[in-house]
Amino acid sequence: MLNTKPKNGDVREDGRRFDGSTWRKVGINHYFNNKGQVYYKRKYRSVEGYLQQGGKIDKIIGAAHLNAEQIQSISEALYSLHAEGYVYAIRNKAWPDWIKIGKAVDAINRLNGYQTSSPMRDYELIHAVYFDDRNKAERDAHKVAERKGERKGEWFKITEEQALEVLQELTLD
Repeated sequence: MLNTKPKNGDVREDGRRFDGSTWRKVGINHYFNNKGQVYYKRKYRSVEGYLQQGGKIDKIIGAAHLNAEQIQSISEALYSLHAEGYVYAIRNKAWPDWIKIGKAVDAINRLNGYQTSSPMRDYELIHAVYFDDRNKAERDAHKVAERKGERKGEWFKITEEQALEVLQELTLD
């Protein structure tokens, strides 16, 4: 029997695959570490990098021990990776004097999320503007809108025209 060194990608009879340094079970070498990175293709990657390289979210091992707070934290971290996105203004006829000014990676998707909480599906997107840094743009929009009317969280007692002015003013900077 010849004793040759395995090559990257070789598969043994027991189904394990050689990854260049060790034999691994196929499809199970996607491990979370305590820094929130995933081991994939012989190195630790961010979850975003893992997915870009062809990894599948349901193949990650080590996430089963995470509690709801840790999962929420990872979800927020993934969402925050995308600084770019939209600052939008939406309204609902049930509260005709109030406009919500918020941020989202995708304004239409966010609007659809609001629709699920309304049996009448009556939220309307007034306007959305794309920014390289939606977080800063939203903070600035809230400051401008607060000067125009009463504020309750991200909801402002302003007209649609004033909401448009707020978003247009941000694009002038």
